[in-house]
Amino acid sequence: MGVATLAAVGVNSIIGAGFYLLPAQYFATAGAWAPIILLVVGVLMFAIALCFAEVGSRFRENGGAYLYVRSAFGPLAGFEIGWVLYVSRVISTASMFAALVMLLEVTTGRSLDVVATAAVVVPMATVIAAFSVVGGRTNAGLLTTLAIVKVAPVVLLIVVALPALDPVALVPAQPLTWHAVAAAAAMGMFSYAGFENLAIPAGEARDPQRDVPRALVTSLAAGVVLLVGANAVAIGLVPDLALSRLALGDAAGAVFGPTGWWAIAATAILAVVGSNAGALLANSRLLQSLADQGDIGAWFGRRSARYGTPVVAIAVSTVLVVALTLTGTFQSLVVLAVGTRVLVYLSVALASIRLRRAERTGAAPAATYRMPAAPLVLAIVVLGCAGILAQMTLPQAVAIGASLVVGLVLFGAQRLPRRASQPTPP
Repeated sequence: MGVATLAAVGVNSIIGAGFYLLPAQYFATAGAWAPIILLVVGVLMFAIALCFAEVGSRFRENGGAYLYVRSAFGPLAGFEIGWVLYVSRVISTASMFAALVMLLEVTTGRSLDVVATAAVVVPMATVIAAFSVVGGRTNAGLLTTLAIVKVAPVVLLIVVALPALDPVALVPAQPLTWHAVAAAAAMGMFSYAGFENLAIPAGEARDPQRDVPRALVTSLAAGVVLLVGANAVAIGLVPDLALSRLALGDAAGAVFGPTGWWAIAATAILAVVGSNAGALLANSRLLQSLADQGDIGAWFGRRSARYGTPVVAIAVSTVLVVALTLTGTFQSLVVLAVGTRVLVYLSVALASIRLRRAERTGAAPAATYRMPAAPLVLAIVVLGCAGILAQMTLPQAVAIGASLVVGLVLFGAQRLPRRASQPTPP
């Protein structure tokens, strides 16, 4: 994979379910303040992307945030981050499959029962898994094509509609409460989250130390422009926006008529498919990286003899996602996915500081990319992530704490047999 394909993984993660389904919720929560809040959250996420870019430029292996934190703070911290990141990724992927079902219900006007849902989810997951197994240019071509197909209609809508909007519609008419800011910011982070997925399969990139930083910055910058622009267009064009089930489709319908609505609806479905393809690629490569580092059983890292891709990790990740989607279990775990993602971001920012110090003593690989204005960037990330974590509800805090405890138990269970097998020194 080159820069374009890696960036496509990031774009596929940002321009997914939340991009099309959340504009109504953004408006219901924060009114015309929504694009402004998205822009502010985008600044925070761009700072996070710069941290990922610097740390990612040190490594050539799969793993992303898990590998970065492990290298900076040791196996236990790395495993905890890898564990909660994998859990949050599987939950998020299941939510995207659920969003695909929701989009099909919106476009067909029919509710899908469990059998119909399985008829959609199982074949789709199987096809995506097959592309992930084949890997190489075939999977790269799928990811890049889906990214182009999903972005092009949205760019056209923004370019045509934005200059014609009435500026008055974009002026906030009501004061903003702190509760609304926190809720909209959390949704904003959910929408941006996933761009860092492109760093996980770095081992399959042509030149990861050069290409990963470029792809991180490119995909996140594109995501900020598209998210802010799309939400502004929805506010300006869709009456009763808070009640819309497919706000960008309604906005396109206001500009291009019924054809525009259907074009965006089809694009939204392809966008979710692209998000799922990129997510499964990242999920399976993260599981493979955990196995390669010896933090879980080596069986999970077993490769295909023909393609060299982690077939066991792909199969396990696919089965977990399908099971969560069909049972609806992921819905009770969504709070875990949001909170753990912020924890991962904060950990990578701290790892960037630790690895800079380790590099000076020769204990860490040299970075080929340096983030500009590092003290300012790090201050934005640490304060922003700490502020979001401080707004967590008690159920979210308990869920994150429980997941960390489970990770600690799993880490110990993996290490104890290894220690027991070691000979006792005389």
